[in-house]
Amino acid sequence: VLGIATAITVVQHWQREAQLRERVDQQRTEAELALLKAQINPHFFFNTLNNIYSLTLIDGERARAALHRLSRMMRYVLYDTAAGHAQLSQEVAFVQDYITLMQLRLTDRVQVVFEHPEPVREVLIAPMILLPFVENAFKHGVAATQASRITISLKQPTPDRLEIEVRNTLVPTTSTDLAGSNGIGLVNTRRRLDLLYPGRYALHVTERTPDNEFDVQLALQVG
Repeated sequence: VLGIATAITVVQHWQREAQLRERVDQQRTEAELALLKAQINPHFFFNTLNNIYSLTLIDGERARAALHRLSRMMRYVLYDTAAGHAQLSQEVAFVQDYITLMQLRLTDRVQVVFEHPEPVREVLIAPMILLPFVENAFKHGVAATQASRITISLKQPTPDRLEIEVRNTLVPTTSTDLAGSNGIGLVNTRRRLDLLYPGRYALHVTERTPDNEFDVQLALQVG
């Protein structure tokens, strides 16, 4: 009887230890994800505010619309994503707002295309999972002296699969590096995908396509 009681005590202790380790691992993962998400380039918000301020001097209506977009983006980042997931339509709207605000400082020589279903089929995804690729395209695919193009494509071939592709013209004066100091970076992006979609994503990066473009393709199983 004593042996059985001892065995039960040992098993219970082991179960408590296992549960504790699981909670610690979960908290560590959540903390790491929060840190990765927090590394979104803060200069975007400050630069956009400066652009909006300049816009107030020449076009008050456009400035008000831009400020509304920026506040909507900040609300999404600070509050709507607190649960750790978001509706796909929210993520699409976030990317569209980002593109629109970035275009405030672009010339007509830069063409930006964002292709996605209208409307999208709603699924829950990790928030701001698309941003690092879009951010990188604007950082490295825009030139002041030559025509350039950024193409962002989102497809839903099946209810539980997303396919994202971001392409940008390779500008001779810059080097495309998703692991650079600005933006989340490729290393952190891969780490975040590993944590959120283990075994359920495929990420392919082509440094230079035959069309002289940088190309990123991401496939996600979201079901």
